[in-house]
Amino acid sequence: MKLQGLDGKVYDMAELRGSVVLVSFGATWCAPCSTELRALEELLIEFRNKPVKFFWVSVERPEEVTNSALKRYARERKVSFPVLRDTGKMVFLQFSERVRLPMIVLLRKDGKVDAPVQFGMRAPAESYKADVRARLNKLLAFPSPTGRETKGEGAQRDSDAAINSLRF
Repeated sequence: MKLQGLDGKVYDMAELRGSVVLVSFGATWCAPCSTELRALEELLIEFRNKPVKFFWVSVERPEEVTNSALKRYARERKVSFPVLRDTGKMVFLQFSERVRLPMIVLLRKDGKVDAPVQFGMRAPAESYKADVRARLNKLLAFPSPTGRETKGEGAQRDSDAAINSLRF
């Protein structure tokens, strides 16, 4: 999965092996997408010291929204992670036959898609964040593809083992 960023860089998700990757597909006209962006920004803060990368991908064509309008949209919503474009929906359509937004694709540390793809923004935002947080934490608990633990993995596994050993 390679996508062009508004910053001019090409982002190749295959180069991010060893990290959990969250890719949110959306559009500027999609009200739930704006709500989701706020929730993802809050989650980004929670996961800032962990091997998790966030991306937001606009599925709009250049004639629908220019790069400068997309940059303004991201700035107004205080999006701090990379904003990418999938103008032909070539990547998006690998996961969905029709446009249903927002759509989140999670990639495991080995670079493979963690199914299922998630559609829509569940209300309230706190419940939505709890669902995404749980999936991210689950993916972080798996070892890196190199076999070496990334920062926080050992502690997470120790914590999970301690929780799993409790009997109620």
